[in-house]
Amino acid sequence: MGRCVFLVLGAWVGCTLTARAGDFVPGGPCTRGRVKNNGTTIVTDWETLLRGPCWCQDCHEGVFERSELVKMKSCGLNVVHVYGEKNDNVPVGAEAENIDSIVEWCRQESLYVILTFGGSEISSQEKVSEFWRFYAPRYADQTHVVYEPKNEGEDVVVTTINWYGIIREYAPETHLLLGSYSNLMQGSQYALRDINGIGDAIDWSNESIAFHGYNVNGATQERIIHELNTAGYATTITEFPNSGELIASYERAGVSYIHFEACWAHRQLGYMCEYLKQYNISWQPDFGDWPQPHVEHPVETRRGTWMQQSVAGETGVYRLMANGLVRGGPVQSVYDLSGRLVWEAPGDQAGGANGYGGRDAAGRSASQLLVVKPSSVRD
Repeated sequence: MGRCVFLVLGAWVGCTLTARAGDFVPGGPCTRGRVKNNGTTIVTDWETLLRGPCWCQDCHEGVFERSELVKMKSCGLNVVHVYGEKNDNVPVGAEAENIDSIVEWCRQESLYVILTFGGSEISSQEKVSEFWRFYAPRYADQTHVVYEPKNEGEDVVVTTINWYGIIREYAPETHLLLGSYSNLMQGSQYALRDINGIGDAIDWSNESIAFHGYNVNGATQERIIHELNTAGYATTITEFPNSGELIASYERAGVSYIHFEACWAHRQLGYMCEYLKQYNISWQPDFGDWPQPHVEHPVETRRGTWMQQSVAGETGVYRLMANGLVRGGPVQSVYDLSGRLVWEAPGDQAGGANGYGGRDAAGRSASQLLVVKPSSVRD
């Protein structure tokens, strides 16, 4: 399988291939880092919201045209929500080749993928478990892939604990979208009740709550998002019907969202672009010039001063010197080029004026880390 690795003294970060028979093998470097939980929602490695359409691989024959990804990028979208296999009469893995294509195309286009089991009708827990035993390891090392255990699952407490354990066995670093409620029209108390029932089985550091936007208005959705955020949980909208009001509400709330168009209507992914342009809603996209001109995003999130180093046989290698921080100041973070956090020091542990108190797992301070500086980052 492919694994994104950080070469501390190297000039390239990519997917190394250690393929076994039947594994998914990516064709090149991982172009996007993993999504991050910012306390409100999940965001990209560039701190932008995830916005996009869905695709039901379990109800379409074949797969969409590759050109559809280019079209959706041109209207400010950056993620495809893929509903995988759900039919109990079809063996798990029957759609693997098509899903492989989607995952690989999105990697090449620097887009994200959210993969879920699919369907809203009840399927056996064992069927869903078998699905994740197959697919969780398949894309575990693909940093642009997010997992949603099941669309609109039932017995949320029992199934979440079960599927969480299975997925985490194979994919410990992949972000998980849990719950996937069809709606929370009565408020956040139902999700919070389930979270209490789950207890300490999940630490929520790399997990968040997914729910849908059916039979609710924008004000209700904003209130629920706020309540869950206040309780300490990030949220993502993984289905909602065509509604400018809801889109505006999600933008105001700063939450990532995936539209349901293109799924059951057998429309192409780019269809979402047609009605997005009907609404007076704007954002700075990852790519393209609609709805606003995009901005260049540095690949690395960093605070500090870049100091060029001389390393034998290497070029473009820098040392990140931590800026001075006061106690209680901001979090100082260093990410590798795949988007993985490699060093972090909260301000109240910064170690005085030089801010060198934080250490990574190997005991290195920020001033000891050698990193490859992206060309988009100036000294």
